[in-house]
Amino acid sequence: MTARLHSHDADGAVADTRHRTSVHVRGGVGATRVDVEELRAIDALLDAVRGDVGHLESALTAARRELALDASWSPALAAAAESAVAEALDGGWGVRRLDEEVLELLLSLRYARLLYEEAELASRAAAPRPSWTGFLRLLLSPQHAVLSVADRLTLVGRLPGFEPTNVVGQALDALGEIVNLVHGDDDLPPDGIALDVAVRELGAHGQNVVPWFLRPGPFTYDGREIDPAALTGAQRLVVPVVAAFHALTGRRPGTADLTLTVSRSREVEPAADLPGVVDSLRAVHQDHGAAPGTLEVRRVDHADGTRSWTLLLPSTQAMVPGGSNPVDNLTNAETYGGLVSDVEIGAVEALRLAGVRPGEAVAVIGFSQGGLTGMRLASDPLVRQRFTITTVVTAGSPVGHLPTPAGTEVLHLEHLEDPFVGLDGTSNPAEEARTTVSRSLATGTTGKTRLEVPPADSHSITEYTRTARLALEADERSVTHLAERLAAVTGGPGDRVTATRFTLERG
Repeated sequence: MTARLHSHDADGAVADTRHRTSVHVRGGVGATRVDVEELRAIDALLDAVRGDVGHLESALTAARRELALDASWSPALAAAAESAVAEALDGGWGVRRLDEEVLELLLSLRYARLLYEEAELASRAAAPRPSWTGFLRLLLSPQHAVLSVADRLTLVGRLPGFEPTNVVGQALDALGEIVNLVHGDDDLPPDGIALDVAVRELGAHGQNVVPWFLRPGPFTYDGREIDPAALTGAQRLVVPVVAAFHALTGRRPGTADLTLTVSRSREVEPAADLPGVVDSLRAVHQDHGAAPGTLEVRRVDHADGTRSWTLLLPSTQAMVPGGSNPVDNLTNAETYGGLVSDVEIGAVEALRLAGVRPGEAVAVIGFSQGGLTGMRLASDPLVRQRFTITTVVTAGSPVGHLPTPAGTEVLHLEHLEDPFVGLDGTSNPAEEARTTVSRSLATGTTGKTRLEVPPADSHSITEYTRTARLALEADERSVTHLAERLAAVTGGPGDRVTATRFTLERG
């Protein structure tokens, strides 16, 4: 608010304050409390101010029309009056510019309120457990579940980046536009938050597709213990689907003749800071020369003779599940459900082949699917026996439903408009060892307010690198603490960093 009040220079010209981008930090060692009720009150006040500005703009526009009609009576006075009205409408202190700034401030505050409300709801609301009554209700009245989920999905009304190519797509796009008109663009939550709500509702009903209540206790699957009570509703929906796919195709992790090809090692510059670490994820993506299915292990030889390691994990590369490239949607479903995947198995083997010794610190950096896999790795009890994963950084990953790994500090980078981060159906827990940095790309970052942010922007390494930089510039204690902890592992000036690529392929 202070930045807005002081956004005009001494000559009355409006200064561009949109570079004053804000990030929202939850959890970590420097956690702070937020008064959501106060945010609601300010939201209402700003909404009222915007209404008053709209009325003033209408009055000035009407006055301009009347001046045009009466100009013949006194041209000189009419010209002076027209100039004054034009200045009031479009000048540096004009109502239209004021309306833009109030809208941007309102959206920034509203998105922050929605973000904290969602986090508060996730921490307090107990998700419904599977029960025989829920199973029977879904069996006898599935339309109730369909309508309930559809109602939540209407909050995702903007369909950013969607370009219809057929009649069905055009109908879907038209439906989205209708939703925009009904709700109002500025009242719709960002896509990440809207999908959180929809996925949570889907899980609450979808978990009853399978009678989980008949098997309430833990069981073993792929050598890992699965506790149904610890799963979210969405996970209880996904796990049976994955198990059925495994049974029908035989594509269970570790049984598909997984091969690992090792490339020649090369020296790279140490990442200068947290943004540099995030930007290094480009090294494992195809647009930077990496083969499909590639991950990278970086060995850091410190000046004092010690060693540490960084594991870089890529985002989804193959849409069809179970193909030759394991960085696919089968791995997404497996890891989302808390199960082992071929990428996790391959990452463990890559760390072993790279020569990681027990007790040596490992940092895992993952984009999208890579973040999911990183959280699974750090939580896997068998992996923890062999490696010391001290830090995990995720960018654009739906990981709020996964537990915080014991002994590991985690940093999540999320964009409110990134639809992929909403697929977990919940907000990330605000814990001392877990920090979440959220940023809206709709306001304050592009030179103008934009209500439609396509996934090409909201889900990109470039923007997440910028978010990491803004988080450091905000000087939040939680972020600086984790950045310092990460730098001790990823290396700095005087350290030698050797990178080796490992390419995974299913037989």
